[in-house]
Amino acid sequence: KNSQALKPLFEFSGACAGCGETPYVKLVSQLFGDRMIVANATGCSSIYGGSAPTCPYTVNDQGHGPAWANSLFEDNAEFGFGMNLAYKQRRARLADNVRAFAEKANDPQVTAVTEEWLEGMDDGKKSKAASIKLLEMVNGCKDCGCDCDELAKAIADDADIMVKKSFWIFGGDGWAYD
Repeated sequence: KNSQALKPLFEFSGACAGCGETPYVKLVSQLFGDRMIVANATGCSSIYGGSAPTCPYTVNDQGHGPAWANSLFEDNAEFGFGMNLAYKQRRARLADNVRAFAEKANDPQVTAVTEEWLEGMDDGKKSKAASIKLLEMVNGCKDCGCDCDELAKAIADDADIMVKKSFWIFGGDGWAYD
């Protein structure tokens, strides 16, 4: 509901007139674009999605937009799945570091912020709001000389994965026939 009122982060694709795939890509970018990761198979969608010197993907007012990568033909499902597995592994390590940070800090305010992030880490909207608070907290602690500054640095280094990502695997016309 109201998806068409959201800013598309996919625009001006240069696809063939009447292409049936681009409206779906536009809609997905409206719903998940600021935290979207795309594994794209070689085919039409890789041509209109990544041909230099233009790119149909854009960013929102905060500078966030889809991340896009291309894979060869029929291995795209494995390519996208591998990206997702790597992301899940990194996030599991991040969650462990956040838990350890809360234990070492032994502070009710730190506990509240870390629990908020841990409880919402698998929800796009909740993780976005909680990540701002968590990153602010660990950035304030990175060089404080306390016992938890090493963990704070490790958490800050993983700021790119604090917000839950949305993974998409776009198959091309050849991929659809396999």
